Amino acid sequence: MPASVSGRCPAKRSLVVKHLHSALLLCAVLALLVASPLYGANAAVGKAWSGNDWRYSETHNDSREFAPGGSIHVHMTVGDVHIKRGDSTKIRLEYTVKSRHERNVKDASVDFDVHGKDANIEFHVPSSNNTEIDVELEVPQTTNLEVHEQVGDLTIDNIEGDKDLSLGVGDIRVNVGHTGYRLVNASTGIGDVDGTVSGDERGEVSGWLGKTLKYRGDGKYELRAHVGVGDIRLEGK
Repeated sequence: MPASVSGRCPAKRSLVVKHLHSALLLCAVLALLVASPLYGANAAVGKAWSGNDWRYSETHNDSREFAPGGSIHVHMTVGDVHIKRGDSTKIRLEYTVKSRHERNVKDASVDFDVHGKDANIEFHVPSSNNTEIDVELEVPQTTNLEVHEQVGDLTIDNIEGDKDLSLGVGDIRVNVGHTGYRLVNASTGIGDVDGTVSGDERGEVSGWLGKTLKYRGDGKYELRAHVGVGDIRLEGK
């Protein structure tokens, strides 16, 4: 069905332009981008945002039984991912495919497999340009998360468990809630890292063009996050 012209594409273009502009101001960044494996992600920015609005969209829903304490692995190309606490025994997935071309919307797909306490969710879009997927994922309160994405924003709200997060271009926001971490290592190639890790503790931040936050505590979980171009924000309670 036709998508609203007032969608979020302009906001995404603004986000990408903001981060990439700061990179272009410093010639030292050129060497970083050329050498970095995230070069492919930066190429994806040009493919995804070329001044187009989404003409077509389609939303899908799925759910699977899943026990608390398991691990979920998510692989994305372009789009926003929001993961939040949901039913204690299910994974609930809602995703919206948006594109300028109706065929791209129809051809997009997701592999959603659960094997015991391990779940894999991988999104596929046609190789042609101008298609993204926005994802809403509800998981049990205690779930280990591994998320790898090329371009977009990643938000995680109050999920207990280990986290391994990587993003090429965009922002990561993690609401750590009352979760106790024994280790936090969050870094950006170009961008900021800030926020609280546990209570009022902020960890140790170093770096100039890119930032690294490191923290060791008495908790039971580990949080590892990296963004190539963008920001990481940790929000405690």
